[in-house]
Order: sequence, then C-alpha cells, then structure tokens
Amino acid sequence: MIKILCAVISLLMLVVPVYGYNGQDDFYSEMKMINEQHALETVRIPDVDIKAYTPDVKAFEVGFTAEELESMTEYSKFRGSASRLTYEEAEDDADLIFRVLKDCYGAYFYFGGDEAFERAKENVLSDCKDAGARLSVGILRESLKRNLSFVKDGHFRIGNETVLEKAVYYSNEETAFFKDEKGYYVEEDGKRSYVSMVDGSHEIEKYMKRSINDKGMLVYKIGMLSTDVRGMVEVVLNNRIKKFVLVPPKLENYTDNGTYYSDYKVNGVPVISISSFMHEHDGRRFVKSAETVKNSKVSVLDVRGNCGGMSKYVIDWLDIYDPVLSKYATGNVHAYRMSRAADYLKYKNLGEYFSDQETEQLLNNYRSGSNGWGISEASAFVRSENSNLLFVLVDNYTFSAGEWLIAALRNKDNVIFVGTNSGGGLMSDSSINVVLPDSRINIQCGTGLGFYYDDTVFTEETGFSPDIWINDDVMQHTLDMISYYGL
Repeated sequence: MIKILCAVISLLMLVVPVYGYNGQDDFYSEMKMINEQHALETVRIPDVDIKAYTPDVKAFEVGFTAEELESMTEYSKFRGSASRLTYEEAEDDADLIFRVLKDCYGAYFYFGGDEAFERAKENVLSDCKDAGARLSVGILRESLKRNLSFVKDGHFRIGNETVLEKAVYYSNEETAFFKDEKGYYVEEDGKRSYVSMVDGSHEIEKYMKRSINDKGMLVYKIGMLSTDVRGMVEVVLNNRIKKFVLVPPKLENYTDNGTYYSDYKVNGVPVISISSFMHEHDGRRFVKSAETVKNSKVSVLDVRGNCGGMSKYVIDWLDIYDPVLSKYATGNVHAYRMSRAADYLKYKNLGEYFSDQETEQLLNNYRSGSNGWGISEASAFVRSENSNLLFVLVDNYTFSAGEWLIAALRNKDNVIFVGTNSGGGLMSDSSINVVLPDSRINIQCGTGLGFYYDDTVFTEETGFSPDIWINDDVMQHTLDMISYYGL
C-alpha cells in the first residue's frame, strides 16, 4: 500500500505545471529567468560609429531668416485636408520643411542625409505637379508621409501621425495555458490538450506569453505583436483546430482629476503612478517617490500612458533610486544637434515648460551661438544588484522619456515589467514642432540621436517587450499576483 501511494505521489509530481502550483518558489524561479534574460540584453548593444552620423556642419549659419522661423510657429492656425494649394505654395512649404530637417533634425544623416532627403523632396514636388488643379493640403501631406516613410523614428510626425507602422499587442485573455515536459497545454474537461501549432507555425514559444490569471497565478496566454489588425488566431490542439478571439489592449484613463501623479498603498505595497513628465509639480512629486521605492521590499511603479516630457525628472528619480542607472537612461551612445535655428524652434514649442534660465539660454544660442554636435558614450552596461522587488507597469503609450526609465531599469535585478509593449520612441525627441505657412501641415522632429539596444530588444516599431504580458486590468492582476505568491 505504501509503495502504491509513493508511486502515485511521484506521478503527480511529474505532471505539476511550471506555473502556480508550487507557490512562491515557482515565482522566484521565474524571476531568476527574467533577471538572466535582462542580463543578456545588456550586452546586446549596437556597434555604432556615431561620427558617421554627426558630420561637420556650418558653424555659425542660422539657415533661416527671422521671418521664416516665425512663420513656422503659428501653431493655432489650421487648414483642412480639402483646402486647395497652388503648386508654388506647396513648393515653398516643401522647401522649408526639408531645410528644417537638414539644419535641425538629429537623425538627418543617420537616415541617409542629402541623398535620401533630396530624393524625397523631388518626389514630393513631382506628386504635387502631377496633381495639377486638384492639389490640396491632403495630397501634399500624404506625399510627405509616403516619401519620408524611410524615417523610422517614433517621434517623427507629419500631420500628427507617425510615418512608420507601430506594432500593437493582440491577445486572448480568456484562456490560460500551462506548460509541462510535453509542451504547452490547456485544460479541457479535466484533460490536457497540447498545442502543436499556432497561426500556422510550429514556433509555439513565440505566441505563448507569460501572463497572470484572475487568481494572480502565473500562466501563459496567446498573444502576438502585429502592425495589422488581428481578431482571430487558429490553434491546433490534439490534432483539432480551435479558433481564439484576439483583442487589442484596453484603453484606460491615466489621469486623476487633472493630476498626473499619485501614490498610495494596497495591502502595504506602495504604488506610484506617473502618467506624464511634462508638469513640474507632478514631476517633482515623482522624484521624491524614489526613496519609497528604494526602501520597499515590494513596490509597483505605473508608467502606463506616460508619453514622456522632461527627461530631467527621470534622471533625478534615478539619481535617488540607484545613481548607477542614471547614465543608462540616455543610451549606450547619444548625440544631440546644436543648432541656432533649432534652439529658436525649441523655445517657441516648449518655452512654457522651461525655466527662465533655460529659456534665456535657448534665445542666446539662437542669437549668437554656434552649430555642431554634442556626443556622449556610456561605458558598457553593467547589472545593478537589488534585494527588493519592483513591478513596472507599461503599455504602448509609455513613450520617449517614459522609455528612458524603462531602458535604465532593465539594468537592475528584480525589476519586472508588466503590461504590453511600449511605444517606441528612443531614437530622437519631439523638441521641434513647425507648422508650414501655406498648407498649415505640422511636422514634429527632434535634435537627438540615441542608440540603446539592438533590434532583438528594442525597435521604434515595437518598443520594449514586457516580462509579463497583460492587456487588461494590469494593475489589479499585478496586485493579485503579489498577494497570490505572498511577496
């Protein structure tokens, strides 16, 4: 009888799934795997010769008359897509924007310099000429977007739209999958149905995303990143096909009565939320929260919906939380373009967010400064140890300065990212916003050029991937997981 009982126990131990059934030890085993994955990522940095993309420029030339610069900063005026344009008006606007890109855009030479952008300009003017009497604001805007689509920069926008396609996470949140020595399976009528194919592919691992069920237990769920809308996926289970509905992330409101920062505790766990780095009051409150996170055994940092803003708040927060990480926020290699024209356009675009001293410096640079480049290169990324747990909540609206924070925190042990992929906005910035005088088309670009990780870790199209994928009720699932595993 004892032999039979031991045999039954041994058999049960063999078929226990990887996730959830053995409690806290399983979580820490999974956390170890996440740390190891992040450690591998820290050495995956692009081999970049930054000097190839930062050539000498004319030292003192502004490149524009004062009237031309002022004409591109009348942000309140607007013309509809159907508004007619003469060819001469379109030509003048095209000339201005391509001069702005050449004299101000930090990634101009990275994306091909004069050869690529002059060719794009010629194609735009050809499209406008072909339109004849039909030429409109909409035709010019679409031509600019189409012919500048080689600019794979998440910040670069024409008419408030990016020119590159962004990947969205589509998933099925209803069905939990598990894994044992035979592979991935789902429990149906008390039996295990094993997955042999997903979306016509035998690369099942690519579609099985680490996730959390409603109890707070770690499981797998089907998900994928796609630039096309995906509403369904076929899965082969025990040689039969089953269709699973896929949904995009649920859009949430991240502000609370007009404030962008909040902090509170849930069952003793500090929760810090910051949905924008644009506002000084909320930014300063966020910086102070670093002490709380630093000294808490477990904490949650919610940066969902944070499209960025003033990166100084990120750096100041990191200086308190872990100063070693501060230098990683700007990437492995970072260059920024010093341009007299750009400084004037920055002043007009973002002056209300700058201090009086910063504003005066921009204007002085415009009046009597010089053009050139500033370049910084960090030493190789090094892991920073951590005995506490930090869960960072992200989504595809976490962008720009929000991703500076992600980039730095990936170098610290026991930091786990939960949610969906981030927005993809590390290459440059959005410091320049111009409105073309005749068409009223607005163009956004930046003076920065940054390189962080290789494209297996981050791209402008996909952003960063989380460690635990969830597209709905991310906060509640995270808190449930903390409770479930007694962290």
